[in-house]
Amino acid sequence: MTKTNINLTQLYDLLYDHLDSNGWWPARTDWQIIWGAVLIQNTNWKSVDYALAALKEQTEFLPSKIRLLSNEQLQEVIHSAGFYVRKAQTIQNLCAYFATYQDNLGLLRMKPVEQLRLELLALPGIGRETADAILLYVLSKETFIVDVYCRRLFQHLGVILPKGYDEAQRLIMPQLTTLTLRSFQELHACIVLTGQLYKTESAWQESFLAPYQLKF
Repeated sequence: MTKTNINLTQLYDLLYDHLDSNGWWPARTDWQIIWGAVLIQNTNWKSVDYALAALKEQTEFLPSKIRLLSNEQLQEVIHSAGFYVRKAQTIQNLCAYFATYQDNLGLLRMKPVEQLRLELLALPGIGRETADAILLYVLSKETFIVDVYCRRLFQHLGVILPKGYDEAQRLIMPQLTTLTLRSFQELHACIVLTGQLYKTESAWQESFLAPYQLKF
């Protein structure tokens, strides 16, 4: 079957028209998004939900209250998310970082995205996906998250991305210059939802995306 070529903007339009993602990130507050972005590393949302519920009960997600917990206490609170020793330290590292901005996310939003990304990546435990999730969904910076869902989708559409995160991101971002911040958020949400809906090859072949191939 001959496939129809589409660019990334057209892919976004297709995803938006066929899916109901609602922006996706499952959180009520910015702080919940931040801690969720750490806790989701190497686990699933069910486990994260338990940890977030416990964290909310203990701290209301506020970094000022998290800083009052010892590492051992924080580990116990987030235990259900797995890798709790490392994740507790990462959360404490973020809390120390936010303290330098008086826990005022508005101050961070005033900084250039390049500076914020470097500052976040300098914190032990913060990788590129986590940093970009915080930038995109909390600090209102346009960026593209190169996660496993993205790589799988692009592969289905005939594009093998570079192995390096930054290299893949540099290839993608110039194709998305017409997107707004909300569109970047929605695009990532739709990519995740696509990966969750069409997990097998047979499911993909029956999906609305099967007739298309991506061209840069």
